[in-house]
Amino acid sequence: MIRQTNYSESSRIITILTEEGRQVPLMVRGFNKTNSPFIVLRQGIKEFLFTYSRFKGMGTLNEVDEVLSFKRVNGDFDIYSHASYILELIIKALEDDILQESFYRLLIKSLSLLEEGSQPAGVVAFCAIKMLPYYGGEMNVTDCAICGSRDYSEFHNYSFKYHSVICSGCMDDEAGERSVPISNRVLYLAGFLKHVAVGNVDSITITEKNARELLKFAELIYDEYTGVYFKSRKLLQSY
Repeated sequence: MIRQTNYSESSRIITILTEEGRQVPLMVRGFNKTNSPFIVLRQGIKEFLFTYSRFKGMGTLNEVDEVLSFKRVNGDFDIYSHASYILELIIKALEDDILQESFYRLLIKSLSLLEEGSQPAGVVAFCAIKMLPYYGGEMNVTDCAICGSRDYSEFHNYSFKYHSVICSGCMDDEAGERSVPISNRVLYLAGFLKHVAVGNVDSITITEKNARELLKFAELIYDEYTGVYFKSRKLLQSY
């Protein structure tokens, strides 16, 4: 379930994201009642099996069964806040009538990584990097924009003038215009997460410091190239 809004005193309209990446609006009658059979939908971020009837337009929810409860995610405020950020990254990029199967796979993979103990900021960065092209953004952390070097040990800056990394050998006052210092470790991680297949990521085990720096770098890229505002990001920055 990716969205919900009250329809009446007792009913609510929800939107679900299917495995095929389709958005489906459903009427849930009795949702707000204390004895509702759909009370499980109020209990945090979870994966469900939805049974519904629909011909055209809005459908009607008949039954719901829990598939993945994500107990760790829903039981820890910090992890839940990171999960909300991931959900927002996915939802804001969805477009009506366009199937995005990869979005569903990325969402479940990211939530599962959080549930299994991966570094939360690192998981959000992973999701943000994978979603960047759908927001019209791009980042090059593979080769120096000036000489083409691919030696990560020489990468210490990302240039918004050249839209790429700049190696130490090419860095001067001119090349350094509109560049920001980024550790080569973070740039390596960003490159790895950009190119690795979602299904091949079993865990993101990095230090909290590297995870936060990686997420900060991803957010710099979003600020520069997308201008998209995420409420969940502001929440994480508030504590």
